[in-house]
Amino acid sequence: MPPLPLPLWSRFAGQTLASALFAVAAAQANTGSSRPEWQDETRLHEGVEQPFATMARFPAETLARVANARSPWEQSLNGDWRFHWVSKPAERVPDFWRPDFDDRAWKTIPVPANVELQGYGIPIYTNVAYPWKTTTPPVIPETYNPVSSYRRTFQVPAEWAGREVFITFHGVNSFFYAWLNGEKLGFSKDSRTPATFRVTSQLKPGENLLAVEVFRWCDGSYLEDQDFWRLSGIFRDVTLWSAPAVHVRDFRVQTPLDASYRDAQLIVDTEFRNASASAREVALEAALIAPNGAELFRGPAGTAKVAAGSTASLHFAHPVASPQKWSAEIPALHTLVLNVRDAQSGQMLESIPWRVGFRSVEVKDGRLLVNGMPTLIRGVNRHEWDPDLGQVVTRARMIEDIRLMKQNNINAVRTCHYPNVADWYALCDEYGLYLVDEANIESHGMGYGEKTLAKVPSWGPAHLDRTARMFERDKNHASVIVWSLGNEAGFGDNFRATARWLKAHDATRPVQYEQDHECEVTDIRCPMYARPDTALKYAATAQAHPFIQCEYSHAMGNSNGDIWAYWRPIYEGQKHLQGGFIWDWVDQGLRTPVPASRKLESLENPKSLPLDPKLGTFFAYGGTFGPADIASDGNFCANGLISADRVPHPGLAEVKKVYQPIQMTAGDLTKGEVVLQNWFDFLPAEQWLTAEWRVTADGRPLQQGRLDGIQLAPRARQGVTIPLPAVTPTPGTEYFLEVRFQLKTATVWADAGHEVAWEQFKLPWSASAAAAPRQRGTLTLVESVPEFRVSGSGFSAAFDRRTGLLVSLRTGDVELLEQPLRPDFWRAPTDNDRGNRMAGPLDPKGRGLILTAWRRAHESWTATDVRAEPAGADRVTLSATGVIGAFGAPYRLTWTVLGSGDILVRAALEEGATPFREVPRFGMNTVLREGFDQLTWLGKGPQETYWDRQDARVGLYSGRVRDQYFDYIKPQETGNKVAVRWIALTDASGRGILAVGRPLLSANALHYTADDLFCATHNEHHYRYLMPDRRTVSLNLDWHQRGLGGDNSWGELPHPEFRLTKPPFAYEYRLRVLRGGEDLGEVARQRVE
Repeated sequence: MPPLPLPLWSRFAGQTLASALFAVAAAQANTGSSRPEWQDETRLHEGVEQPFATMARFPAETLARVANARSPWEQSLNGDWRFHWVSKPAERVPDFWRPDFDDRAWKTIPVPANVELQGYGIPIYTNVAYPWKTTTPPVIPETYNPVSSYRRTFQVPAEWAGREVFITFHGVNSFFYAWLNGEKLGFSKDSRTPATFRVTSQLKPGENLLAVEVFRWCDGSYLEDQDFWRLSGIFRDVTLWSAPAVHVRDFRVQTPLDASYRDAQLIVDTEFRNASASAREVALEAALIAPNGAELFRGPAGTAKVAAGSTASLHFAHPVASPQKWSAEIPALHTLVLNVRDAQSGQMLESIPWRVGFRSVEVKDGRLLVNGMPTLIRGVNRHEWDPDLGQVVTRARMIEDIRLMKQNNINAVRTCHYPNVADWYALCDEYGLYLVDEANIESHGMGYGEKTLAKVPSWGPAHLDRTARMFERDKNHASVIVWSLGNEAGFGDNFRATARWLKAHDATRPVQYEQDHECEVTDIRCPMYARPDTALKYAATAQAHPFIQCEYSHAMGNSNGDIWAYWRPIYEGQKHLQGGFIWDWVDQGLRTPVPASRKLESLENPKSLPLDPKLGTFFAYGGTFGPADIASDGNFCANGLISADRVPHPGLAEVKKVYQPIQMTAGDLTKGEVVLQNWFDFLPAEQWLTAEWRVTADGRPLQQGRLDGIQLAPRARQGVTIPLPAVTPTPGTEYFLEVRFQLKTATVWADAGHEVAWEQFKLPWSASAAAAPRQRGTLTLVESVPEFRVSGSGFSAAFDRRTGLLVSLRTGDVELLEQPLRPDFWRAPTDNDRGNRMAGPLDPKGRGLILTAWRRAHESWTATDVRAEPAGADRVTLSATGVIGAFGAPYRLTWTVLGSGDILVRAALEEGATPFREVPRFGMNTVLREGFDQLTWLGKGPQETYWDRQDARVGLYSGRVRDQYFDYIKPQETGNKVAVRWIALTDASGRGILAVGRPLLSANALHYTADDLFCATHNEHHYRYLMPDRRTVSLNLDWHQRGLGGDNSWGELPHPEFRLTKPPFAYEYRLRVLRGGEDLGEVARQRVE
C-alpha cells in the first residue's frame, strides 16, 4: 500500500496547519506510550484513509444520472452479524478475529444498531456529567466499559476484479479495531464521521471474514459529552465499495456568485489517486444539467498525469450565466457529472454525479446573507433519534422529520452536536433546509475553566481531526451554510486552531461557536438561552456580527411560552436579530413495554420486559434503566417540539404561527383592510400561495372568498381590502375575520392546500347580548345544619354552610358534582416549573421560587361569614367571606342563583398579612361525576393554549375529555384553553353544566387531577401508566394560571406579564345547569344579570 498522499484540503489551501497537528499526534503516538490506543488522545486513527467528500461512482453517465441509483460498485455490509458482548475490556474474547475462530455459539445482532437497545448493557442518559464516576482524561475506567465483538463474512463481486476495494464504517461508537481475514486493518475514533479502510491487499477469493471490536467508551468520549443517550455499537451503515486503480480520491465544488448575485462560477477541484504500479494520465469531462433537465454545458475539464502510488490535482472553472439559485425556499439543484477517462484509450473509468446548489453565504454589515439577502433563521436543533432504534436513523425517518419541519415553517437545522448521517445532507439539499453543521466536539463535563480540553495542547489534534473530517465529508453540500466548531466545550487555543483551519480552507461559509463570547473567531454571535431583553440590548447599536441564538425557547414538556418576545423585534426591523434554533426537535424517548405490575421496576434495557399488547408501551427517559444509582438526568432528554414517535406537541403550532413567512396586521377593519408582509427572501407570495378569507360568527362560518390581486414580492408589504359581507350583528355574537395562505400546488413536503400562514381579526361588529327570559321560575331556599339548598325548575344547588362552597348541583335527579366547586391556586408543575422550583425543593445553591404552599391552600380556606339572602322569588344570593389561612389572605365568594338555572359566580383574593410572591393559578376546581365527558367550547383551539402561548383560532370546538390530555413523556399540566367564551361538559343525552366567562375564562377538563399529574423535579420518575385510570372529570374554571415560560427549563420564570404577582385578583363567570336539548350557543349568548 503506497503512503498516504497529502490530502486535498491541505494542498489546495496551501496550509500545513492540519498536517502539522496530525504530525504532532503521530509523533506523540510513536513515543512508546504505555496507554492503549483507546485511552490515548494523541492516537486518533490507524490505517484509515484521509477524509474525502461524499460521492458515488458509476460505470456510465446514464446510470449516474438516475435519481437515487445504487452503484454496482457498492455493497452493503448491513444485516445480521455474529456478536459477543462483555462488560469490561479484561473479559473480551482474544483472537476472535482469527478466521479459524469458532463463533457458532455466538448470537447475532443487526447492523446498524445500538447494542444497548438489543439487550446488551444499560442505556444511560446524562446531560453534562460523564457516564463514569472518575474524570481523569484520557483515562476511561475499566471496571465497566463494555466491549462488543462482531464477525461477518462477505464475498466480493467477480466484476470488481482488478479494482481498488475499500470498507467504510459510517459510524461506530466510540472506538473500534477492525480486521479482515485475520489481518489488522487499524483503528478509529470519532463516532460521527466515516472511517474508511483500503482492503485490496487483504481480500481473498471467495468468502472473506470481517471482524470488529467496539469499545463503548474511549478517550474520544471525553469529546462526545453531548446531551443525549450514551449508546454504543456499529450504529451507522457499513459499506464495501470499489474504485478503478486510477480514481477520484476527493473533489470539491464551489459556486461563487458575482457582486450582483446574478452570475456564477462553477469551480471544481479534483484529486486523483493512482494505485497502480505505473504512471497514468486521466482526462476529466464535466457536464452541468439545469434543474429542468437542460444541459448547460459539457466539455473537457483538463487532464492530469498521476505517478504510480501518488496523487495529482486538477482545477476547473466555468462561468454560468444567471443560474437558478439554491435556497431553503427554492432548493434548485443542478446536476454536475464528472466523467473520468483514460487519456490514451478514452475508456470510461468512472462517472461521478453531484447535485450542485448555486448559492453564496456571507456575513456583511452585521447580517447573515444568503444570495445577498439577509435571511431569517427559523430553526430547530435536531438530535438523530428513533424511539425504537435509538441513534440509528432511517431515510424514511429523516424524510418524515424534514416534511414535518417544512410543514411547520422551519427553514434551518443545527446538527446538534455532531455531523449527521450523510443522507441527511443530501435530503436537506433536495427539500430545502439550511444547516449549521457541527463538529463532534463537546467536553461539557470538564467545565469551561482551566480544565477544559480546549486549552490542553495534547487534545489539539483530536479537535482539529474532528473538525477537518466534518468539513471534508460535507463541504460540497449547498444546505450547509455555517460551520460550527462544536458545543459547550469551553474556549482556548484548540478552537482558535480549528477556526483558523476552517477559514483557511473555506472562505465561502461563516464559522460559529457559542463559547467564543468575545467573538474572537466566531462570525456569528450565537448565544444560547439569551433572554429577549438581552437580544434587544445587543441590537440597539451597530454590530459586526448577526445575533442568531444557537439554542433558545427550551421545548421541554409543555413549554415554548412567549416566543413572540424573541420574534416581535425581528419583524419590527431589528436588523442584527436574525432568529435562532429552538431546543430541540424530538423527544429522546425509548419505546418500552409497560411492566405487568404497572410499577416502576429496575430494568436493564428496553428488551428486559416482554411486550403485552394489552398494556402497550411507554417512552422511557433517563434513569429508567439500570440500578438506582445510575448516572442520569431524568427526562431532560425530552425537549422536543415533537414526541419520539413524531407526534407534534401542541407548542409546535405556536412555533409554526410565529415562524410563518406571511405576517398580517389589521388596518381599518370596518373597511376590511389588512396589511400583508412577505418575509420570504426569494419567493413572491402570489407565485406559490393562494389566499382565502372567511368571516365567522361565534365560530360558525358566515361567508368566505378568495383573496385576489396579491402582488407581494419578497420582503414587501401590501395592503388589501376584503369585501366583507353586510351583516346585522346578532345580539351577543362575536365576529371574526380570518385570512389564510395555502400552497397553490403540491411540493415534495406537502400537498396542495397545505396552510402556510393565517391570521384572525376580531371585527368591530357588536350588539348587546340578548336578555334571558324574565320568567325564570321561582326558587326555594331550604336551610339545614350542613347546607343551604336552592331548588328551581329541574335543578338544585347546595352550598356548605361552613365553607360556603357549592357541594351539589343537580339537573333533575342527576348529580353533576363528585367534589365541591372550590378555590384553586395550584397547577401540576410543568417541566419549566420543576426547573424554577415552583414545587421545590431549592436547588443546590439555595435558589428557587417555591410555591407549594398554594397546592393545599384551598384546604386552609376558613369562612368567617357564610349567608344566604333571597332577593325576590327568582334570585338567591349566597356569600362566603374569610381567609386563605396559609397566607392570611382575604378571600370572598359570591353565588347568585337564578330561577333560570343560572348561577353567577364571583371570586376575589387580596393580599393578606403574609405577602405572597406569586399565585400559580387563580380559579376554581371541581370534579364532575362519570359520564360528563363530552366537551364543547367557544374559545381558542383546538390545541391546548396558555396565557403566553395562545396563537390559536377562536372557534367552536368539541371533543371527548380523554382527548384533551396531551401525553408528554412525563405527566404535567396539560389541556388548558384560554380566551374561553363558554365551555360545556355534557353526557350522552346533553345534560350537564355550562360555564360562561364574564367576559373570558381559562378552562381545563381532564380525567386526571393535578395531584395525579404532580411530580416535583426533573429526576423524579413519573409516567402516565403509573396514574390512576379515572373516569370522573377534573374541571377548572379560572381567571388565569401562570404562563408556561421556556426561556430555559432550569430556573427562568415565565415573563412577568404572564404571572400572577400583583393582587388583588377577581373574576366572574356564569354556571348553567343543562337539562338536555338546549342550543349551547344560544344559552351562552343570553345576558343574565
